[in-house]
Amino acid sequence: MLSGLALLLLVCLHMRVQGKPRSQDLGCDEYLGSGKAMDKCGVCGGDNTTCRLVSGVFKHSLTKIGYHKIVEIPEGATKINVTEMVKSRNYLALRSRSGRSIINGNWAIDRPGKYEGGGTMFTYRRPNEIRSTAGESFLAEGPTNEILDVYMIFQQPNPGVHYEYLLPSEKPVVPQQPN
Repeated sequence: MLSGLALLLLVCLHMRVQGKPRSQDLGCDEYLGSGKAMDKCGVCGGDNTTCRLVSGVFKHSLTKIGYHKIVEIPEGATKINVTEMVKSRNYLALRSRSGRSIINGNWAIDRPGKYEGGGTMFTYRRPNEIRSTAGESFLAEGPTNEILDVYMIFQQPNPGVHYEYLLPSEKPVVPQQPN
């Protein structure tokens, strides 16, 4: 009778003699060597067809200082990315449809960090290096459990704000921008 360790060594030696790799990756299905990976929609072994990418750039010229709605993020959105295209003195803000401020609400500017809202965790980034041209952003894995509204706190010409998120295919894919 072989001990567990001796048996393991024999199996490893056999695999090496057979020319097979000594170790195999664990697939997203938790089977060794299955080769299955998560697709962009979060489906194990999927083919990226169960979701759609919604993206756009908010480039409106604004004149009035204050909060201006950029886009709404629907319930069920995942892989959310809202990024100012170039650093400016403007700020991004996020609010729930019920009016609860999540990031940069009520004229208070939040520190970069993690903020919970809409059923997910947002990471708010605001590069502060003087030489950096990167704009601020917030990212979340999702899914959201309610509609969220994205705003710009306008103070200087809008450099453009890129937004994108994934939605399940059965959801309508019409980004709601203000007129």
